[in-house]
Amino acid sequence: MKTRNGKIARLPKKIREELNRRLEEGCTGAKLAEWLNEVPSVKKVLREQFKNQPISEQNLSQWRDGGYEDWLRQ
Repeated sequence: MKTRNGKIARLPKKIREELNRRLEEGCTGAKLAEWLNEVPSVKKVLREQFKNQPISEQNLSQWRDGGYEDWLRQ
């Protein structure tokens, strides 16, 4: 399994697990981005590591094709 280093990969494990469950339930990228960008621990990572750049639907699409797929296989 590849080590991931994007925005979502750097979020706390608890947040990634919740994100994966929401993806599994079919939540849309827009709703997920809106949710994630309001979570205090996510805001902290974005501020400290990504110059406050918010999580985008593109970030979520990349995660869906990578980290989420890894999660499903586990």
